[in-house]
Amino acid sequence: MKPKKTAEELVQMLHDEKGIQFHLISEEQAVECFSKRNNYLRTASYRKNYPKHIAGPNAGKYIHLEFAYLTELSTLDFYLRELLLQMCIDVEHDLKVSLLRELEENPSEDGYAIVRDFLAQYPEILAAIERKTDASFTGELIEKYFAVCSVFPAQSPQAYLSTRIYDVDCPMWVLEELIGFGEFLRMYRFYAERNPQFTPLLPQRVLNPVKSLRNACAHNNCLLNALSRTSTTRPSPEISAFIASLDNISAGERRSKLTSRPMFEIVCLLYAYNKIVSPSVKKRRIKQLTEFVNGRMQRHIDYFEGPEGNKLISTSFEFLKKVVDKLN
Repeated sequence: MKPKKTAEELVQMLHDEKGIQFHLISEEQAVECFSKRNNYLRTASYRKNYPKHIAGPNAGKYIHLEFAYLTELSTLDFYLRELLLQMCIDVEHDLKVSLLRELEENPSEDGYAIVRDFLAQYPEILAAIERKTDASFTGELIEKYFAVCSVFPAQSPQAYLSTRIYDVDCPMWVLEELIGFGEFLRMYRFYAERNPQFTPLLPQRVLNPVKSLRNACAHNNCLLNALSRTSTTRPSPEISAFIASLDNISAGERRSKLTSRPMFEIVCLLYAYNKIVSPSVKKRRIKQLTEFVNGRMQRHIDYFEGPEGNKLISTSFEFLKKVVDKLN
């Protein structure tokens, strides 16, 4: 078990044990950062993008790594997550609208039977809805469209009262308001398998990485702290063709950056966004993203470029900029 450390001790450890420098941001400013603005674990996690000395007196210490570089990556990550989360929500919204439009035009579906069958096949989703009965934004809908009862625990009088759903009379347009994006994607696939005439707007192999990215952004997980993490998923034909169609990106860049899991998921989102989001919303959001990659992301790009820079970071930023610029 590692003992807890004060902000001063953490900064000292970064300097003495990790070889991180404090020329651009002083050690005193770093202590204030850990004390008031961000925690050690998140800020220090971006060091994983940097190599270490493998031999000599500095073995095990990071090469050309300033504390300011870590805080800059943390700041950029924050702004990027905000933008990407909104874009993921836009994709989710348009997928839900398109599915309801398909349902409206499908005479073989009334919107109710498919929900009963879906929840029967996925009881864990029904259980998740049960846990939302007391939530202020969903409780009334659940009570209106589901028959619920209270279950008294028999084994322990001190256990909490629980709610059970014993009958379902819920249409799909209400269910969409009660389930998360991952659960909706199951519903989307379930509908497509049940109605072969329906052509999904996007295949699951594109939507699953978007779901992963949405979860990361919604849970405030760092995106830019592991740019070297490779994807176990081979890019789908759609994604490969999308990047290949951009004449400002070489084949080498395409192969290199699509193996980076963060870059791969972001590209999947941009592809999905470009394909299905309404023009007015897309224009506004892409404008915001373009301003970010050409503005705030470039403010301290000198931290990562040049002979003592970080090629992994600089080329990742350049790749993202090229993709976004082509979406305008």
